[in-house]
Amino acid sequence: MTAVTDVNGVGEALGQALIANGFKTAEAVASASPDDLVKVPRIGAARALILIAAAKEAIATKPAAKSSAAAKPAAAKPATRRAPARKPATRRPAARKTVAAAAAEKRAEDAARKAAEEKAAAEAKARKKAKAKAKAEKAAKKLQEMEAAFSKAKDKVKAKVKKKDKKSKKGGKKKDDAKKDKKKDKKKDKKKTKK
Repeated sequence: MTAVTDVNGVGEALGQALIANGFKTAEAVASASPDDLVKVPRIGAARALILIAAAKEAIATKPAAKSSAAAKPAAAKPATRRAPARKPATRRPAARKTVAAAAAEKRAEDAARKAAEEKAAAEAKARKKAKAKAKAEKAAKKLQEMEAAFSKAKDKVKAKVKKKDKKSKKGGKKKDDAKKDKKKDKKKDKKKTKK
């Protein structure tokens, strides 16, 4: 098993956070989904993809190191045991293939990492755009509500003014009628005084 701190990009603090969240080995990180890793503090969507790729790389390079370590003790053993186990013709091409395969795998991981970063950037841009759209819709809705409230208040004021005008016209007629009655009374009084 490969320790989680052997993964490229995982330091002591992040290693402790991963272990606290159940990712105790590089194999656990490699088999995890990005959604699982995002739950760990300090890991975003883009970094989760990068850590998974790095964990896979750490796992791939670890068995090669073990096989070379296993070859060293075999060299220290007596010649009788060494001869049947050793096959130099088959191992050397395998080692070359491993180096070429590792280089190809590294290029593939770099391409995958770059694609993941581009995808994360595109998702962030889409979220930002959606947020701006929602904000604009909210502002438009608020504007409509304000216009409706303003229109309602305007209509209310107009109705109040009309009602006041009607009252003042009625009150004006009553005052005019009262003035006319007073004038008539005065004329009658003058006529009576003349007689």
